[in-house]
Formats: sequence, C-alpha cells, structure tokens
Amino acid sequence: MHVEQAPIFFFLQTALALLFFFGSSHIVLPSENGPGFFHPPAPEEYPPGPLGDLVKKGEKIFTQTGTYAPRYTGNSLTCASCHLDAGRKPYAAPMWAAYVHYPRFDERKNALIQLNDRIRACFRNSLHGTPPPAGGETVRALNAYLFWLAKGAPVGLPLRGQGFRTIPVPKQGSPLFRGPHILRTPDTLEGMTLYQNRCASCHGLNGQGNPARGGSPVWGTQSYPMESGFHSVRVLAEFLKMNMPPGPSGRLTDQESWDIAAYVASQPRPR
Repeated sequence: MHVEQAPIFFFLQTALALLFFFGSSHIVLPSENGPGFFHPPAPEEYPPGPLGDLVKKGEKIFTQTGTYAPRYTGNSLTCASCHLDAGRKPYAAPMWAAYVHYPRFDERKNALIQLNDRIRACFRNSLHGTPPPAGGETVRALNAYLFWLAKGAPVGLPLRGQGFRTIPVPKQGSPLFRGPHILRTPDTLEGMTLYQNRCASCHGLNGQGNPARGGSPVWGTQSYPMESGFHSVRVLAEFLKMNMPPGPSGRLTDQESWDIAAYVASQPRPR
C-alpha cells in the first residue's frame, strides 16, 4: 500500500514546488502527443463489417448532430462543439476517457448512471433538444463510436487528459494585497474586453458564432442552455484554459480564463 502511494506523494510534492516557484501562468503545458496520453484509434482504423458501419454513423452524429439527429436537437451545436476533435482531444472531456468510467454513481441523484443515460441527457442539457430513445439507432451509434474511441483504454483507472484540467480557484478575500500569481474574483468587464480581443473573431461579438471559422455560438438562442455544464463558470474556465484559443500558442492564463468564463456565463441563453 505504502509502496504504491510513495511515487504519487513525491509527484505531488514536486508539482507543488514547481507551482510555488514558477507560478501557475508560467508552467509549460504538456504536449498532447507526448508520452502518457492515451491515443484513440486513427480514423482509418475503423472496424470492419456492421460494427464499423455503426461506428461511422456514430461519428457523423457526433460531429454533425443537427444533420444526422435533427429530431433530437434544439440549437446549432454538435457533440464536437464541446468535446473537441470529434471527442479525441485531451482535456476537452474526451470520449475515450468517458467511456471507460461508466457506469458511475451520481451522489446528487443517489443513483447509478449508465453511459446511455448520460448520452441522452446531453441532448436535453447541452443541445437543448429531446433525449433520443434509449434503445434507438442514435444512441446505439453514439455508444459504438465511443466504444471504438476507447479501444485499449484501461477501464476505471485515471487517464491523463480525461475531463478538464483543474485550475486554481480565485481568492475571495481583500484585494489590497495581490501577489503576481494570486487570482482575484472573476471580472465580467475584464472578461468582455478579453472576449472581444481573443474570442470574437471565431464566436462573434454577440456570441452568435462564426461557422466560416468553426466557431460555435456561446450564448443566445442557438447556444447551450442553462442546464449545460458549460454554464458553470468553473467548468467553462477549465475548458478555456486548455483549449482556447485553438492552436499550440497564445493560450489564456488562469485569470483570463476565469474572466472570460464569467462574462460568457452572464450572457442570455435558453432555460
């Protein structure tokens, strides 16, 4: 027992020391193609036969949800709007990590949640639509696609890149003393300025999105509703920190992520 915990304890000590010395905004983020990350199958590695056909259909539903599952969607988002790179990208709630962690116990509901339950709930909570039938073709195809993405992933174990990357929580105390790496309470006015300069070219000044640049709506009638996890400032800030703006450079700091998330969360969206 102690032998297994020692390396973890040493790693935490080292990480905390680096955080203290360099500050959170100066840590170099690991390459998603580097060692330690799970790599899902490549698109050309589809399984043969009927399973492969179902996987391909699930991928189309995942990436073009309004086209291939129009009866169940209520906005212009797709599954891939939040789960980037068709559900492959680390720290963007990748589907290969989600698949191997279901079923899971939901303490708030005091119930065991199956993967199909979660898939159906996303149509309601994020796509502002209607949950597809549990045993229907849409859910079966999505389940097959997620199953294929997780091929070779260890079941039930922590995976590097799963979910979102936790970032420091802003301090709520007096603003009279602020060290260089002590986060303040999120500021929606700062967030508005940052959004206009860093986000609007893809997502629109009014949050309406810009399909020509691949930017989805981030508020308004065609964006995610209040029931979505992204309406949480914390969840959105963690997503922004690791994923926006797209590309290997120019990422947001922790504070910028919090400010933009607070601004976006303050905008109107469906209930």
